[in-house]
Amino acid sequence: MRRNPLTGLAAVFLSAAGLAASLLGVGPAGAVSGQPVITLDAPTPAALPAAPATDGVYFDFHTKSKNLTAHDVTLTVDARGLSKVAKVAFSSNCTAHGLIATCSESFESGSDPKIGLGSMTRLTLTALRGSRLGATGTYKITGRSAHAQIVGGTGSVTVGGPSFGLDHLADHTNLKVGSNVAEPVRFTNVGNRPARGVQTVLAASPGLDFADHYSNCKYGFNGAIHFAECYPKGVINIGETAALAAPVRLHVGSTALSTYLDALTAPLGQPGWPDGQGIKWTWGKGSALKLKVVKAGRRSSAPAGSVSLPQTGSVTDYWIATLRARNTADFAVSGASAQAGAGKAATLAFHLTANGPATLYDRSGGEGVPTAWVTLPPGTTAVGHSANCAPWQENNPAAEAKGPYVCSLPGIIVPKGQVTNFSLTLQVDDVVTHAKGGVQLVWGPDPADSHRPAFDPNSRNDSAVLTVN
Repeated sequence: MRRNPLTGLAAVFLSAAGLAASLLGVGPAGAVSGQPVITLDAPTPAALPAAPATDGVYFDFHTKSKNLTAHDVTLTVDARGLSKVAKVAFSSNCTAHGLIATCSESFESGSDPKIGLGSMTRLTLTALRGSRLGATGTYKITGRSAHAQIVGGTGSVTVGGPSFGLDHLADHTNLKVGSNVAEPVRFTNVGNRPARGVQTVLAASPGLDFADHYSNCKYGFNGAIHFAECYPKGVINIGETAALAAPVRLHVGSTALSTYLDALTAPLGQPGWPDGQGIKWTWGKGSALKLKVVKAGRRSSAPAGSVSLPQTGSVTDYWIATLRARNTADFAVSGASAQAGAGKAATLAFHLTANGPATLYDRSGGEGVPTAWVTLPPGTTAVGHSANCAPWQENNPAAEAKGPYVCSLPGIIVPKGQVTNFSLTLQVDDVVTHAKGGVQLVWGPDPADSHRPAFDPNSRNDSAVLTVN
């Protein structure tokens, strides 16, 4: 099962870029100096459940080169180091000779090389029957291409592991600005090996911050999100239910509205989120956060593990709590006016303003973000628009000429004071004195279903006039 627990935060299990290059040292023999470089992201260690269950190992790459095209890539996967721990099946793009496979790949980076390069190559692994819990093997990946240097790496596979099932978090509504709210965090080791410890990652959405700062937790900030990563001491035995000795206390700030707490528990040493996001961490200076045993587990002769088994069924190590504050966020649109003679063009510049006091943070997929619905003044034709505006019906010549147009915000986090500028350039076909169009604030992707939210009680600034001549 491929782990991707925090798509709302664009947060996935990542390792530091460049580690794979340090493992292999240099590119393949015969590589041409100055060629683009495609580098394997360090593979996340895998823990194998008991047979016949399987685990899939995926491979992602990255490059710093724009508009790279390499359709002739061959990856070689040498899995002989797994011969004593796992049965290996290669993906359909591979030709296998025993435990060595050559796999054909095609990579294109486009104009934004920051976006990772996925691959077709994968391994499906099944633990060998009778293999010892804790037994570990490795595999190696190299590659070649006439159009790029391929930097590979190595990965590890271990038989068995801990697995944490996190209890549901509690949702909260009608929270008072300035108050604190407590969120207990409790989990159970449902794996087949003890864990040598636990790391708990917490992400507090805009408007929330951590009320307590413990000496064994590190704290960071990434844009509008506050992070904490805590390391309470204690081995987590098989079947044991444990909890953070103190609930997570969150302070509800003046910008809170619809906010969230994301919580992830993992065995101590598990690589993953929020690694690789450039967060600058600071250790807390308070007392140490401890664990408490809620239900005792059983001791095992198997060595403690630091890599989680794949999550299965209803068990998950990740939950989100929704916290709603009693607050308001006012949004307003402006109008504009311009003059132009027949056959001439005029540009109307207008905007959408977030007056606050709360920050809007929409994780609904666009349903909760305001947009500007624009109708053109009579006698005009649209001949240009800013990049953040588009005709309601794209690729429809009539809509492109006569509208209506929809103008959108740049993201799902909208803080107080943000002003988003829009523009439409109109050609005057017929001179109409005081020809009036309009800008209307709408909510969600379909204006026909727009409903003003309760947190924006001021309707007086939801519309404005666009005037030509």
